[in-house]
Amino acid sequence: MSWVADGRAATAPAGLASLRRLAARAAVLGRTAKPRIVALFALTVLVAAVLAGPPGAAVTAAIVAAASLTVAGAAVLNNCLERDLDARMTRTRRRPTADGTLPARAALTAGLLAVAGGVSAVWLCGGALAAAFAAAGAAYYVLVYTLLLKPRTAYSSLPGGLAGVFPALIGWTAAGGGLSGPIVVLCVLIAVWSPPHFWALAFALQDDYLASGVPTPPGVLGETAAARLILAAAVALVAVTLAPVVTGLYGPVYLLVAAPAGLGFLLVALALARHRRRTTALLLHKLSGPYLAAILAAMVAERLAHP
Repeated sequence: MSWVADGRAATAPAGLASLRRLAARAAVLGRTAKPRIVALFALTVLVAAVLAGPPGAAVTAAIVAAASLTVAGAAVLNNCLERDLDARMTRTRRRPTADGTLPARAALTAGLLAVAGGVSAVWLCGGALAAAFAAAGAAYYVLVYTLLLKPRTAYSSLPGGLAGVFPALIGWTAAGGGLSGPIVVLCVLIAVWSPPHFWALAFALQDDYLASGVPTPPGVLGETAAARLILAAAVALVAVTLAPVVTGLYGPVYLLVAAPAGLGFLLVALALARHRRRTTALLLHKLSGPYLAAILAAMVAERLAHP
């Protein structure tokens, strides 16, 4: 076995030992692919396809799977490139690429193959434009955000949020959607969601990020200014979620979810700005994913209620 140790494999039948090695390697790659982020962006692809008018359940599932493979490959490449940085952080030092369980060459190969396979599958399932968005999204996340922005600026999440727009564009174009209000709102929502999501984590784990050398708002601005910045970003995010109601794009079904969810998110952000507790920042970070998922679900509910 090249990079997963299993001393018991020698006592097992050859076929079973091979299956165990394969399962162990798959588990390591799965951990490296940031499954929670992949799941959130898979939901984004699905929601975009539903909003555009899905081309059938089987095709939609294939598009979501293909896009998820692309996102997972980009995540593996991100972990490969940041392995030395991750090794300096308590939160990430046990990632397979950071602790040496998954060697850099294996991660690079797996990531490139996953991106290439995912983009090819998106092309087959959703067409050339969707595949172009898949390739561009992976390139932007790995080359622009990971290599250029994150190591150099505390505000990398502002342009970095654009990486999350590509899954929405994949699902929308694969389903045959044209330029219209729902896709514009969805793209803006995801881009604006990224800053408070990451900045809250950076606030909660300031010592980790200082040790890693990655610039963040708390490290550059101090806790007071950074907490206010996070509050401003949270206000902007909630405003974006409510704008479609004001413009008439979405109605009461959507508002029934967006209003209380946004209020709860704002209250936690306000508590962070007032008291500057790291536990509150971590709570805000943990809430940001379910908050986005709830807004996406509300969009679908509104679409199904008024087809």
